[in-house]
Amino acid sequence: MHVPDSGPGSEATALRRLALAAVPLSSGGAVMVAIVTSSGSLIAPTLLLLAATGVTAVAVGRGLGDEARRALRRRLAVGLWAGVPATAAYDLVRYAVVALAGWSVRPFTVFALFGQMLIGSDQPLWARYLVGTGFHLLNGFGFAVGYALVFRRPAVATAVAWALVLEALTVVLYPSWLGVTALGEFVSMSMIGHLAYGLVLGPATRKRLAMVGADGGEARP
Repeated sequence: MHVPDSGPGSEATALRRLALAAVPLSSGGAVMVAIVTSSGSLIAPTLLLLAATGVTAVAVGRGLGDEARRALRRRLAVGLWAGVPATAAYDLVRYAVVALAGWSVRPFTVFALFGQMLIGSDQPLWARYLVGTGFHLLNGFGFAVGYALVFRRPAVATAVAWALVLEALTVVLYPSWLGVTALGEFVSMSMIGHLAYGLVLGPATRKRLAMVGADGGEARP
């Protein structure tokens, strides 16, 4: 039977878990910084945020006991595991919707832009797409890890809410950055993709937590 956390020690662990959630979210934060500052490169904001979150992770981790540290490592692994099907659902659903509806918006154009901002516009298109796709996957997996750290008991509702926060940021920041003209198509595609992400992320995270007992005890069914 699962015993709920209680007492100041568990509260401290929860706060540390929330602080550590900033680490996997740093790549997404770098995109926001680059867009807001009109930076032509993702390298500087990515390195800056990674350094800041790395220092935070080390400081937080040093205050944890062995069992709490193991539980957090399991949470990180669970988030990575759940991020694979969630990110796949996000991309596949967006591609399917655009293909079936015959929309003009292109779901994967941003990958090349990510790559360009990381390795430069003088690199071959395939290299920009390759690097940009890797950065996109890093974001998808990172957001899943962040979710697993923030929400102790994952559920469809909280995962969809998490995905809709990402959707809101996408709609606010991306259209002007990408020069989107078909705004209605872009918003619809993005909304459907993020809903798919959340609908898969919640059950996948919950299922994996139940398998590994990521808080050091038997997870609830």
